[in-house]
Amino acid sequence: MSHIKLSWRNIIIAATLPAVMEVIWQLYNTYVPVYLQAGNPAFTEAGATTVGFGLGPALTGFILVFDNIAGLFISPIVGAWSDSLRSKWGRRMPFILFGLPLAVAAFIFIPLIPMGIAPELNGQTGQLTGLLIPFIISLFLVLIAFAVVRPVADVLMFDVTPSPQRATANGIAGAIAGLLVVITALAGAALYDVYGPLPFWIAAGLALLIFIFTWAFVKEPEELASAKELAGEPFNLKGIIAFLRGLPKEHASSLKYLLLSNLLAYVALAQMQAFLSSYGVFSLGMEESSAAMLVAIPALAFMVMAVPSGLISNKIGRKTTQIIGLVGYAIGALVIYLFPNATMLNVGLLICGLTWPLANVVQVAMIVDSAPVETLMGTYTGLRQIAVTLGFIIGPILGGTLVEAMGNDYRWVWLIMFVFLVLATVAILPVTKGEAKKEL
Repeated sequence: MSHIKLSWRNIIIAATLPAVMEVIWQLYNTYVPVYLQAGNPAFTEAGATTVGFGLGPALTGFILVFDNIAGLFISPIVGAWSDSLRSKWGRRMPFILFGLPLAVAAFIFIPLIPMGIAPELNGQTGQLTGLLIPFIISLFLVLIAFAVVRPVADVLMFDVTPSPQRATANGIAGAIAGLLVVITALAGAALYDVYGPLPFWIAAGLALLIFIFTWAFVKEPEELASAKELAGEPFNLKGIIAFLRGLPKEHASSLKYLLLSNLLAYVALAQMQAFLSSYGVFSLGMEESSAAMLVAIPALAFMVMAVPSGLISNKIGRKTTQIIGLVGYAIGALVIYLFPNATMLNVGLLICGLTWPLANVVQVAMIVDSAPVETLMGTYTGLRQIAVTLGFIIGPILGGTLVEAMGNDYRWVWLIMFVFLVLATVAILPVTKGEAKKEL
């Protein structure tokens, strides 16, 4: 068991990096579907004013996830590689140095490309290939960079946090992310109406600022960064794979069910992230800027509950806390499905926002603390990223296909959410590992 010195300053800085990445992710999922679909007849009928490529829901769902496929291969390799890497910059920072600038550069260009669409060509997909291809490449680069940086940014926070405080630290990260997402949804919508690229550029600038703070202040514990052996195996990718293959049955079983529960939960979450703004525009007739502000409701509720969720898990256990969160989130989705109107949408989003942090803030902590040794946290985070990425691949494709099959009725995504959250709850029941470890 490692003896990690507790420094809340470093924890907060490290927690802010994935929080800022969440803001970028939120902007991506709010506006990219609109850019892709704007100009098709359904958007025109709903009163949408943004120009775009005129794609349908199913193809949009595919484009939103096809670049995630690379993350299935990148994230686990990066996670394990960052565990075994030894450099003068540490184990995690080289990946952040490479990935974050790439993500920011590509993200800056995303809103600029659709601005090149002439009004008379709005939605004319066949005549917009010259813009659609670089647009998709920009999306691809952002997701590739995220696949490199996200597992490393997550585990860096856990590197500098003792096990008993990891759920609380993740709650802090969630609270910061919630605050930033609320600000992004409210101020970003206003800025988008002024000039489309502004919210993208401000988020990119914030990401670079937090990167500088991380570089200046957050240092990995020497005992983790200098480890040379792993239970008798060389500390390299081959040794890590051999160690994982030899995991005791109880550890392997808990890891399997934790990853399955994460996969199912993120199939559900992907519905909201990919189609919430589309549901507002298509089903409720909202303006794009108003639909973009819907995310502020669950984000604000998440912010309020994030830190308390970590503290609650310290009292009643991480597994119990996660079960309560998944069930509550499922109820929120069911409310929206059963009562398709603006008022109940707000009620359902509030329920989702208050309950999802109970599950979310302990998910990564349970994964990393189910590892039999501390030095494997990057590997375990990478494995979780596979489950999350699969969820984000399956979710939008499944949701977009069902929506199109049901006559472009976005209400059905909420039923998908409910079903998969129930399945995620069932999957976590056999788990016996992942609770906070006692410090020695």
